[in-house]
Amino acid sequence: MTPDDEHSAINVFSTGLKYTDQVTLNFLSQLNQINKPITVIFYGDHLPGIYLKEDQDPDDSVLLHEADYFIWSNDASPSANAKLDDFEAAFSSSNYFMSSAAEHMNEKVSPYLALLTKLHEEIPAISRVISNRGGIGLGTATYLQSDGTVADSDSMNKTQKQLLADYKLVQYDQTSGKNYLKESDFMSVD
Repeated sequence: MTPDDEHSAINVFSTGLKYTDQVTLNFLSQLNQINKPITVIFYGDHLPGIYLKEDQDPDDSVLLHEADYFIWSNDASPSANAKLDDFEAAFSSSNYFMSSAAEHMNEKVSPYLALLTKLHEEIPAISRVISNRGGIGLGTATYLQSDGTVADSDSMNKTQKQLLADYKLVQYDQTSGKNYLKESDFMSVD
């Protein structure tokens, strides 16, 4: 891709963002007219691979994979205009969205969502591997600290390691294991 192609691609991307903003505002305005509580979790995908210089810089690989998100409730919802703590919401990942939405709505949580809430406090974002070339790679996951820097799982404290181990066991049970948790109250509120 030449610099002119990059410039053109960025312009197309920016235009798409503008249209997305307009359509999202229209969508939320329509939801606000409904007299039932509605909460929306809205998030985007990572940036496209059109930023040549940044895509080649290993220090920018996490930045290129960040995506904005928000949790919004309509006026009929008790959580209308509620806002998550800026520090807590600064870094997150999609695996935490349901526990964050429960917090946003001030709802009771299951033991599973409580685990995710605690994990989010200790390890603010967990993602598939982001290779040093800007793409998704193979190997261990990428973990972010509260300041947005990448955390090495070897340097995590005892609490972080235990929570991560517990989370991996839950994931294994649900995907490849015998789904023991389905028979428990782990996923249920009350």
